[in-house]
Amino acid sequence: MQEISLEKIDYSAIGESLYRTILPNGLRLFLLPKKDFNESYGIITTNFGSIDTHFVPRGTKQAISYPAGIAHFLEHKLFENQEGKDLLQDFVKLGAESNAFTSFTKTSYLFSTTNNISENLSLLQDLIGEAYFTEESIQKEQAIINQEIEMYQDDPDYRLFFETLSNLYPGSPLAQDIAGSKESISEITVEDLDENFETFYHPSNMSLFVIGNFELEKIFNEIQKQQALYDAPSENKRIERLPLELKPVIPTSSMRMEVASPKLAIGLRGVRTLDSRDLFRYKIILKLLFTMMFGWTSKRYQDLYEAGKMDHSLTLEVEVEEHFHYVILLMDTQEPVHLSHQFRSAIKQFATDADISEEHLDTVKSEMYGDFLHGLNSLEYMATQYETHLEGENLFDLPKILQDIHLEDVLAIGRDFIEHCDMTDFTIFPK
Repeated sequence: MQEISLEKIDYSAIGESLYRTILPNGLRLFLLPKKDFNESYGIITTNFGSIDTHFVPRGTKQAISYPAGIAHFLEHKLFENQEGKDLLQDFVKLGAESNAFTSFTKTSYLFSTTNNISENLSLLQDLIGEAYFTEESIQKEQAIINQEIEMYQDDPDYRLFFETLSNLYPGSPLAQDIAGSKESISEITVEDLDENFETFYHPSNMSLFVIGNFELEKIFNEIQKQQALYDAPSENKRIERLPLELKPVIPTSSMRMEVASPKLAIGLRGVRTLDSRDLFRYKIILKLLFTMMFGWTSKRYQDLYEAGKMDHSLTLEVEVEEHFHYVILLMDTQEPVHLSHQFRSAIKQFATDADISEEHLDTVKSEMYGDFLHGLNSLEYMATQYETHLEGENLFDLPKILQDIHLEDVLAIGRDFIEHCDMTDFTIFPK
């Protein structure tokens, strides 16, 4: 076995030491021993999400398009082995809880356990190491996912978010539900699944994060031994991901559902290309800016709440990825048209907003830091929120980032984002 060393990274602000390396087959490995926890948590992630439906596969030159929802479909199918057995039950037998989820850019498989960590890690790696698809099993899965799609389509908050996203990115994969549609998943074939698995489920496109109560050297050696079964990628076999096509934003739209009160979302689409190393800091600053303007500590929020024009449901969604970034505000309100106009005007005039001050920034930063410290009590929080890239800042850099951010930094990012962004709103009215 090839001699591989671990790089130790000390995060002195939170008293954590993380170990990382890249294995010969390209897998990025992150290990964080925590002897003060009884639990251990493993998560393996492939850089393959719902937006990856149009790309140039490894070793080819021709772009291929696949049905929406194929990443999520593949997530479901990997839990079924060659005999059609549900591998979730194997985790249960080992005393572990297991799950998986698909986002716009990633698919992750995870487990948590208080014992048998070696066996669970081996099973987790086996889970994404091989795939078996048949026409019969695909048809069975289509019926299951159709039920899942129907369930989400009946959820007003889910529809509000994704309809707003569809307004921001019309005609793109971001306008599609992560699970796809009944029509799109009916088009998925055995060949489609084989090709996507072959393209995206190579270790060189994946990362493994292990955190909790385990012996560092023992687990590291066991992972190396199992990963030695997978070959290193060929240099000329890289995945070429095609950029999202940004069509004009749909300025406003609405629908009716069975809701007690109107629901309003205001979305902003960033248009500038960002450096991948700056994504985390950029996201933090956008969160601070919009929390100052619309969060519960803002005068605007307090005035609207006391006037009965908005309840405590207001939430903020900020997503910053290499190929897209957006901000979405979601709320219940009896006056969606008025609030949309008021919020849009406030956003455009953010630089003179009364809530944008150094004092308020300190308050919002303190709240964010408190939430972060609370999150450190959860292995799941750390494992799922730590981005497994090798460059740029990350979750554990948050204390330093917050310390470094001043009002002029927030205003600069605000101008960069807001002065060039495209805006939309979406309203769900009661039937």
